[in-house]
Amino acid sequence: MTNDPFFDFQLEFTFSDNWLADLDRQITLLLSTIEGTMPLERGLGIMRDFVDKPPAVVKSLYTAEATRKISEFIPWVRVQEVIWLPAEQGHFKPKVVITRA
Repeated sequence: MTNDPFFDFQLEFTFSDNWLADLDRQITLLLSTIEGTMPLERGLGIMRDFVDKPPAVVKSLYTAEATRKISEFIPWVRVQEVIWLPAEQGHFKPKVVITRA
């Protein structure tokens, strides 16, 4: 894991089932991993090459990347929306809202 505030996110689900805890672990692993660092699955994770861009660009690229990666690695759910919450020291934190595919 990294101490980068960009990878400090919150998940919200629009459904509930017994497998929710497992799904939470899967999505947390996917969104908290830097792409290219997972042995045997280098495509798993979120790229970081846009974190030094302007906030509007970062928000857009992160939303697109999270949406694409979740549909690729966890195809039975989809990203409904990403809400940006204020965080410490002027940073922002993505809240990823998940729904069934």
